[in-house]
Parts: sequence; structure tokens; C-alpha cells
Amino acid sequence: MTVACVRTWTSGGVRRSWSLAALFAGVLGAACTGVVIAAQADPSSLNWLLILVPAVVVTLPLLVAGRAVRVGAAVVMAMWTWLASASIGMFFVPCLLLMLIAAKKEQT
Repeated sequence: MTVACVRTWTSGGVRRSWSLAALFAGVLGAACTGVVIAAQADPSSLNWLLILVPAVVVTLPLLVAGRAVRVGAAVVMAMWTWLASASIGMFFVPCLLLMLIAAKKEQT
């Protein structure tokens, strides 16, 4: 997360404020997910790769510039949110909405 923030603030004048807001919404969603995971009786039964998808997808548009990256990350996040909607996906809906706005409004 720190690398993504530094990359955003030193990106040569390119504004990525919507992507940065999506990152912070993703951190909040991850914190809520942590509370749900902590309440599980058997954490070893969780699908950890599925849980780690938002961490990778949200930081990617901040690390790699380009509209295609933002749109692709928003599409992947939309599919992940839909797949995980019965459990932890609802915590990442604000992040998804901010990623969609970033894909639409931010310039490269």
C-alpha cells in the first residue's frame, strides 16, 4: 500500500485521486473482512487466494498507469464482488464504485 501511495504522489503530475480513494476504500473493506475472518472457527478452511484478489486488483491501477489497466481492474473487481457477494464481497462495493469512477474519469 505504501508503494502505491508513493507511486501516486510522485507520478509526474498525473492525477490518480479516484484510484487512491478506491485503495483506501479497499483497505476499509479488508479491515471489515478481517473482522469476519477472525470470527471463523476454522480459518484454514478459507480460500485465501480468493480473499487476496482485492489486495492485488486495487493496487494495480496505482502501480501501472493506463486506462486499460484501470478498466481491467474494475472488471475483475466487479466479478470478484459478485462472486463473493454472499459473504465478504459487500464490504468491497464502495471500492468497486470508486474503481468504476476512476476508470471513467481519470486520464493517463
